[in-house]
Amino acid sequence: MNIFQVLSEGKSRLHEPSMSAVLGYLLDSNKDHGLGDTFIRVFIEHLETEALSKILQADFINSQVSLEEPYQLNEARKDIDIQVTILDEKNNEVLRIIIENKIKVGAANPKQLRDYYSAVVSEEPDLNLFFLFLTPDRKSSSLKTEYDNLIIENPKNHFKKWIFWESMTNGGILDLIRAVLKKEMNGEINPINEYMRHTLKAFIRHAAEVTQPPSRKGMRSGQDIGEIIDEASIKTKNGKKYRVVRRDSAQIQV
Repeated sequence: MNIFQVLSEGKSRLHEPSMSAVLGYLLDSNKDHGLGDTFIRVFIEHLETEALSKILQADFINSQVSLEEPYQLNEARKDIDIQVTILDEKNNEVLRIIIENKIKVGAANPKQLRDYYSAVVSEEPDLNLFFLFLTPDRKSSSLKTEYDNLIIENPKNHFKKWIFWESMTNGGILDLIRAVLKKEMNGEINPINEYMRHTLKAFIRHAAEVTQPPSRKGMRSGQDIGEIIDEASIKTKNGKKYRVVRRDSAQIQV
């Protein structure tokens, strides 16, 4: 049984907030997952930025995560999906990582990432900031527009990067989780308890299915896979009426 897929059935589907919660849990080196700083370390390595090399030299990366972190911009509230705070040995903040998570291309908003950046900078102008745009690996003009609209004001201390949940070419979040599991299998890190190991594998399967292109999702009879994006009524010559539904997973139901 995959608990993530079970909880995603019907109206109780695991959408972006739930995906953010799992990722945030793994990125927090102080949580009870038993991974310590292993995941936040491979995550920072994945960003491939020289400015973060000093953080990787620490014996332990002290990261703390908050979800739906509120900021204000022009008297409007802006909630950050995932905020990661990196602290030094004296508990001083050395880096703040802001992650805007999207699991559907249709959620793109040309102003959102830019507004979030403005909101954070207006409150904390002197921070070392890393803005991450986390999406499915799709060729989408709307996602590209949102990312391109984020103009970094202070390139010496502020950075941005577009990363993916899963990518055939550049790797992604799910590959990082797989890398942690491989490290454990090879004895490079401390053993992961069995429950956590199975949970990570279940999350990989679930996230891969949720974020992959609709054309790659297998058709399943007897289930409602995806949101309804179009429907039509058909009347046959013998007078029978049918309702045809098309879902964002490419599933068509009659």
